[in-house]
Amino acid sequence: MNLSHAFNREEHDQTVIDCFLQMWRYSADLMFIMAVEEDDEFSLYDNNPASKTVMGLEEGAEIHRLNLRMQFGDEMAEQVYATYRQVLQAKTPISIEQTGVRGDGSRIYFDTLFVPIFDELGKPIFVCGVSRDITKIKDAESVALKANEKLLEYSVALETINQDLDRKVQERTKELESAKRTVEESLEAKSSFVARMSHEIRTPINAVIGLSHLSLKTSLNDEQQDCMNKILASGEVLLSLVNDVLDFSKIEAGKMSIETVPFSPRLIVQHAINMNTTKAQEKKLALTVDISASLPPMLLGDPLRIQQVLVNLVTNAVKFTERGGVCVRVYSDTNNGQGVLLRCDVIDTGIGISKTNIKQLFQSFQQADDSITRVFGGTGLGLTISRQLCDIMGGDIWVNSEIGHGSTFSFTLPLNVSSSLSLSIDPTLNEENNIPDLSQYNLLLAEDNLINQKVILGYLDDTSINVDVAGNGEDAINKLDSKNYDIVLMDIQMPIMDGLTATRHIRSSSVYGNIPIIAMTAHVSEDAKKQSAQAGMNAHLDKPIKKIDLYKTLQKHLHAETQDNPLKMNDLFVSNQDSSYVEVLSKMSSIDTLDIKGAINNLGGKTSLYLDLVTAFYNKYKVFTIDRCLESNIVDIIHSLKSNSAYIGAFDLSLHCSELERNIQNNMISSKLLERLVQTVNKLAYELEKVLIPYNSLINSDEGDRTFCADELASKLEVIVPLLKKSDFFVENHFSLLRKMVRGTKYALDIEHLIFDIKDVEFEVAAVKASQLIFELQGN
Repeated sequence: MNLSHAFNREEHDQTVIDCFLQMWRYSADLMFIMAVEEDDEFSLYDNNPASKTVMGLEEGAEIHRLNLRMQFGDEMAEQVYATYRQVLQAKTPISIEQTGVRGDGSRIYFDTLFVPIFDELGKPIFVCGVSRDITKIKDAESVALKANEKLLEYSVALETINQDLDRKVQERTKELESAKRTVEESLEAKSSFVARMSHEIRTPINAVIGLSHLSLKTSLNDEQQDCMNKILASGEVLLSLVNDVLDFSKIEAGKMSIETVPFSPRLIVQHAINMNTTKAQEKKLALTVDISASLPPMLLGDPLRIQQVLVNLVTNAVKFTERGGVCVRVYSDTNNGQGVLLRCDVIDTGIGISKTNIKQLFQSFQQADDSITRVFGGTGLGLTISRQLCDIMGGDIWVNSEIGHGSTFSFTLPLNVSSSLSLSIDPTLNEENNIPDLSQYNLLLAEDNLINQKVILGYLDDTSINVDVAGNGEDAINKLDSKNYDIVLMDIQMPIMDGLTATRHIRSSSVYGNIPIIAMTAHVSEDAKKQSAQAGMNAHLDKPIKKIDLYKTLQKHLHAETQDNPLKMNDLFVSNQDSSYVEVLSKMSSIDTLDIKGAINNLGGKTSLYLDLVTAFYNKYKVFTIDRCLESNIVDIIHSLKSNSAYIGAFDLSLHCSELERNIQNNMISSKLLERLVQTVNKLAYELEKVLIPYNSLINSDEGDRTFCADELASKLEVIVPLLKKSDFFVENHFSLLRKMVRGTKYALDIEHLIFDIKDVEFEVAAVKASQLIFELQGN
């Protein structure tokens, strides 16, 4: 066919007709033409092969005005006629989804486009249509619907299963909570039982040890002295056993607390060696110490618990070694930039331990071999407690050993290095030769147990103190009403009136309400100590009472001095100072809430700086109210008070501030804790005022009279701020002058905080604090 280059209507129309005829012939879609007949009837004018196939007509059949009623019946004809009438009524092409039946009887779905055709007069003559088979789509939709129904069924079933599972979990959780409560109650009951038994056992032990000490001071023949020494040793072994059981109970109940204070590792080692020297000499064992030169002189940790672990290991080594010796080796490694890792090795040439028995060595009430208990004695609790203590302190403990080749017990503890370089003197190394002269004081002993009376009176007899005895709390109050005393030793459990009740009565008195009261009890739990403190007692002595502990407590609260009196502080703190400094520090040491020795140690032994900080603390907090806390930024006030109180040695107050800080961070501000804080601060300020006012001229004196000038301090700070911003260490040259400028003022603590940050290389923090202080000084 030759197509013309110009538009030719006849040619164009013929081409379209030819193309559509081909589509009519080969299209898979069903095409049909329905003729509109008279009487609202329709006939099949023609349809394409695809349509013929679906309708069950022969593919080559010639169709012309086929009567549908005759071909398919009235019912089906009426169904399709209704659709055609709808199309004619619409007078516009429309799409309709339909269902039909193939010639083979199967159902088919169509999406049909119907086009009505009218003549010039608007009379309908044809309805043409193109139907697309959407049976597969409809089948897929049907499958999807059925799947959705199934999914819904499964979801309902799953929800039912989940609800049932939740119910079972809740029931199981309740059962576990109930079991947990039962276990906790059992542990509490056991701990309570152990504590009560500890109290009951400690009372007779107190008599055994105390009376043994007193008997050894009398004239005894060799046999009697040997018996008394054995009784004393047995009493101390029994006390050690009671302490082990009590410690084990505390750890099991989660009530073992660990403190962090400066201590000397060398003194701990020395103490462990001293405790075992006599036994080692009896067995002719070499007891040696190897302490690394790189070991820091002072560390931060719990010296009592570390010493307990080391003493236990050394004691075991001596016990199980018959020849050769025991060596204690102590050294340290860096701990990933976080302080040091203290390591202690206790090496012996003893009997050794088999690899099988090593596995059960650290279990409760276990020893390497049950026969060892019969030969060497012991409960098997020592190593268990040592392991648990190491775990609590974040460390580890282990053993390397072979039968017949000795053992090496080792433990490591992560600790921080203390900034204090002053070595504290361990009082246990000089117990026997430091008896204070208390002849100028009057003491009231409230104790109902005659044996305990005899023990305490025997200890007190060496001090020459004047003692009266009361058999109960009521008797003690009557004696206080009739005579002046300087201190009271008060037993807790007494007939008629117990020690706690008596103490509360005494504290309510306007005459003798401030007298120091020292608790004496075999209850050694933290709860018992808290009860004593809450009742108003100043200190707590555990039974069996050690003589050195009694002397130390009396010295502290009577301000009595001996050649080893720590309140004198000549060697550690006040060398080359005026004697007036000694006097003011001695009087200040009567404030129970202050650890003067620890605070001055932390300041590198600088007594004058400590007095400056105490004075600044007093000036800053002498007016301290709840309103002041609530009106200002309470977080900043408590945070500042926490560090300020630590500087002057009020460590309990500092811990209380830490507790308040945690509560505030958790949005749990306790009004009771806040009231307690205000009361504590006001009480401390009042006690400081009584000590500081008489010595005001001494504390505030310097090279000539000085007058504090806020503008001068602000100007000085403006000079150092640029140095801080540049992280220039030259700023340290200004420390001395800054301290002089604020001596005796409330700004001494602020300057000390600033210096601490600079020494800690926190220049940015120091710059911010210095700028804030400048604004405060300028009042802008």
